[in-house]
Amino acid sequence: MITIAADRPYVMSIAGFDPTAGAGLLADIKCFEQHEVYGFGICSALTAQTDQSFLKNNWLSAEQINDQMMPLLHRFEISAVKIGLIKSITVLLEVLANLKKRAPNIRIVMDPVLKASAGYEFHDWEDGLKQLRPVLKQIDLITPNYPEMLSLGGKTEVFETARAWAAYCPVLLKGGHLEANIGTDYLFEHGQLHELKPDVTNIHQKHGSGCVLSAAITAKLALGLSLSDACIQAKKYAEQFLNSNNTLLGYHKL
Repeated sequence: MITIAADRPYVMSIAGFDPTAGAGLLADIKCFEQHEVYGFGICSALTAQTDQSFLKNNWLSAEQINDQMMPLLHRFEISAVKIGLIKSITVLLEVLANLKKRAPNIRIVMDPVLKASAGYEFHDWEDGLKQLRPVLKQIDLITPNYPEMLSLGGKTEVFETARAWAAYCPVLLKGGHLEANIGTDYLFEHGQLHELKPDVTNIHQKHGSGCVLSAAITAKLALGLSLSDACIQAKKYAEQFLNSNNTLLGYHKL
């Protein structure tokens, strides 16, 4: 690895290409720029969509993802990576193996995107812990929302699933879909449960809000924050993104 001098940490997003730039790879890069980290983008899927409708998705293979990723890992010291939309657990494990082989200390945040906000379902991963256990052992945080946790946990109660997963890595259960205490996120870390309460009561829904939150956490980790502080500050950033205007496409700003 050739270390390139820079005044910003290098971070990477492995995510789908959304032409609206509201979610996925382009949204992550915009978020990284606002946080003053230098973002690299690795495409894992090509989508045809707007902020309101999802038309088509074309997956990239593990080989195609690795072909984009490995030259950057060889040239730059990348501090953290966010992984979003990806084809399968098999592809994910192959990508993780290459990440860890080249950069064993890299911080990894996974946002398990199972369904587009417009309703298109990407995955139906059953037996979540059985499939995800080898993934969870290699990452630093997973950030499911309530429906994703319910699906991946085999319809088990979400807090029970989160506690089971947290035996392997920290879990941030996003509370935007929870009926009780809506907007409160729950961080399960090292046997402790932290409640991250919202600072705002009314929000404007946004396309890609989950992507923005996980990208902001990734940036904060690269900047040296602890996991709990990264989640707290990223939540504030996401709330600002949600209320940046009254459309489905938000603006990025600190």
